[in-house]
Amino acid sequence: MAKIALVFPKSTFLTDPMTWMPLSLMYLGAQLEAQGHQTEFFDMSVHNLPKDGNFDQLWVSATTPQVAAVREISDITKNWSKTFTVLGGPIVTVTPHEYFPFDLRVAGEGDHPSTIEAILVAAAFQTKTVWDAPEHDNLDWVLPPIRRWSNLYHSYMSDRHGNQHRMTSMFITRGCSFNCAFCATGRGGKVWGDKVRFEPMEIVEAQMREIRDLGFDGVAHYDDLFIMQRQRAEKLFELHKKYGLFWRCFTRTDLICKFGGKEYLQKMQDSGLIEIFVGIESADNQIKNNIHKGTTIEQDTKVVEWCKELGIICKCSFIIGLPGETWESLNKTRDWLLKYLPERVGLNAFIPFSGTPIVMHRDEYDIGWDVDLPDEYFLKGKTGTGEALVHTSHLTREEIDKFWHELDQEITGLGIKP
Repeated sequence: MAKIALVFPKSTFLTDPMTWMPLSLMYLGAQLEAQGHQTEFFDMSVHNLPKDGNFDQLWVSATTPQVAAVREISDITKNWSKTFTVLGGPIVTVTPHEYFPFDLRVAGEGDHPSTIEAILVAAAFQTKTVWDAPEHDNLDWVLPPIRRWSNLYHSYMSDRHGNQHRMTSMFITRGCSFNCAFCATGRGGKVWGDKVRFEPMEIVEAQMREIRDLGFDGVAHYDDLFIMQRQRAEKLFELHKKYGLFWRCFTRTDLICKFGGKEYLQKMQDSGLIEIFVGIESADNQIKNNIHKGTTIEQDTKVVEWCKELGIICKCSFIIGLPGETWESLNKTRDWLLKYLPERVGLNAFIPFSGTPIVMHRDEYDIGWDVDLPDEYFLKGKTGTGEALVHTSHLTREEIDKFWHELDQEITGLGIKP
C-alpha cells in the first residue's frame, strides 16, 4: 500500500480560490483508494506542501492557468529524494512542459484503473519520463469522486426568491461534440479530442445522493454542454427533482431552441434550474462563423429574452478580438449588449490558449499575437493590468484593448453584473 498526497496548486486566477473542489484529484483518489492505497488531499491555497518523505508519492493535477503555481511546487520538490513526484492534468496534456522537474509527467486521462496501476509501477521502479495515458471509449469504469474534502469549499447560488443554496460541482461528461476554434476541450482541441463520453446514470445518481447527504442543495454542472443528449438530460432533470437539488449549467442557445425553446427552459426550471451560462462570444454572425461557433445571434437573443420572462439568470460570455474582428463586428456586439441588457455578462479579450484549434492551426485564422505569453496571461495579460494580446488584419492590439475596456466600463455603469 502506498501513501499518496494529492496536491492542487494555488488558483491565483480566481477571485476566491476556495469555491470549487478540484474534481480531477477526487476522481484519482477514488481509484487509488479502491486499489487499497491511502490518500490525503492538499489545496495549496490553504494548505502547506508536505515535506519530502512525509508521503511515498506526491501527485499534482493542474490546469493551464496554474503554470506559475506549478513552478512554485516544482522548485520545492525538484531535489526530493524520498517522495516520488507526479504531474498530470490539462497542463501536461495541452503543453508537456518538460521543464517542470517532476519525476513523472502524465498526459491524458489519468484516473482509469489501468493508468493508476501504471503510474504506481513507474513510481515503484523510479521511472522518470513523460507518459501519454491511453484513451478509453467509455466511462463505465468511473467511480464517484471522493467528496469528504468538499466542506473546504464554499459556493452559493441565489434563486429568484432570494433563497441561498450551497453548491458543489459535478463533471459527468467528458468532451464536447462542437468544435469552437478557441476551445481546447471541444472537437479538434487537445484535451478530449473528438470523443464525447458520459458517466453511467447509476454513478451520476450516486453522486447526487452523496451531495445531498453532505448537506448541499445545489449543483454547478461543469460539463461543456449539460444538455448535449436530450434523452439523457430528461433523466438528469428527474434526478434533480428526486434529490431536491437546485442547479446551474453551461449550455448552447441553439440546443435550447432545437429542444423546445421557452417550454424546454421551463421544464429545466421546474427541475430546479436557477441559472445558465451561454457563450455568445460575438453579436456578429460572421465572427461566429469564423470560430465555428454554430450558434446565431438570433438564437442568443431568443434565449436571453425567454430567461428574463421565466426568471432564469442567463449569464452571457463575450470574447473581444476573435479572428476576423473589425470595428463593425465590435460595434454590433456593443449595440446588442446595450439593447438587450443581459443580467450577467462576462466580457473578455481573446486569449490564444494552448491546445485550441486557433493556436494549433494559426495560419488558418485572421488572428495574430506578437507578445510572449507569460504564465499569468490567462487573466490579466502581460503586465497584470488586463491588456489584450492579439490583433487582426483590421484591428491593432491597442485598438482591441481600448474597445474592450471602454465597453466593460460602459456595461458596468449600466448595472450589468460581471
